[in-house]
Amino acid sequence: MLEFIPFNAKLHKEIFIELNVEFITWTVKNFLESYQLNSASNLGQTIPEYVEAHFEEFADLKPPKGVIYLLREEGEIVGMGGLRRVSEETGEIKRMYIRPAHRGKGYGKQMLSKLLEVGREFGCSSFILETSKFMTAAQHIYSSAGFVEREEYPGSETPMIFRSYQIYMEKKEK
Repeated sequence: MLEFIPFNAKLHKEIFIELNVEFITWTVKNFLESYQLNSASNLGQTIPEYVEAHFEEFADLKPPKGVIYLLREEGEIVGMGGLRRVSEETGEIKRMYIRPAHRGKGYGKQMLSKLLEVGREFGCSSFILETSKFMTAAQHIYSSAGFVEREEYPGSETPMIFRSYQIYMEKKEK
């Protein structure tokens, strides 16, 4: 049975850091393979150091400012996803990641549905996200949920040098 575990910084720090290191390492590998760009060199530190340095940003993401879920299947953490409110009406989907061994099971779609549901409960009627162009499976999930491409939005966490490799999307519900 699939469970959405609300992130608790004290209880889940180690697994959250592990998932983020996996996510960023996977992203760096794909940037290198797809575009021959070493995106890790732009971090200014190792990937684990970068994740550790930014941990508090995510630890502070609590309702109603946002939420992070860990996704658990049969006792194993298989992914994560977050929502950050960027305004009264807009939520940003953050850090959706399903471990490679668990992809293709619909978990990304279920995580996105959960994040949109919680965002609506927070009063959001618009949702934004950014994804890399090589993340075609994620783009399919987002498109099938009603997201459409849009221009880059303020607050993107992607370094300027890589923004041409990103896709920005939005879903308006009203």
